Amino acid sequence: MLAIECDGASYHSSPTARDRDRLRQAQLENLGWRFHRIWSTDWFMRKDEEVRRAVETFHKAVEYADHKDLNGAGADGPPAATSSARKEAIGNSSQVPQSTGHRKPRPYIPRKATIDDYSSNELVELVRWVISDGQLRTDEQIMEEILPELGFSRRGVRIETAIRDAIRRSLP
Repeated sequence: MLAIECDGASYHSSPTARDRDRLRQAQLENLGWRFHRIWSTDWFMRKDEEVRRAVETFHKAVEYADHKDLNGAGADGPPAATSSARKEAIGNSSQVPQSTGHRKPRPYIPRKATIDDYSSNELVELVRWVISDGQLRTDEQIMEEILPELGFSRRGVRIETAIRDAIRRSLP
């Protein structure tokens, strides 16, 4: 619902800031979270104002989440405050690695009867295809996308083990 991050403006905007620090915001917002940043200098100089802003942002996030629950997930898309908060938080959007949103062509791997009929290389190819759009995903989300591609509606220990191994092998 709401992520609050505290750090220094010079750290966040520096070219050496770790990608994961900047990607975290984009990923959370992609999952429907709101994001609020408190800069350390503002906290030390105007603590009461920063607390007020954080509480206000929290109430807006709760209101937005309640509205989403009543009208269905993503009914109105992210609120306008999210995009302005993103600009305030990260400055130039070119600093944030953007997902292309498009996957590479699906590798030709015919469906097979059992998980044991797939080679480990075929499973790795499918995992790499799923993640080729650049979206951050948990292993569970990757697995959920791979299962229908393999033609399986249920999963068991052997299927989970094979896919988790392919996920592990597909990472740099």
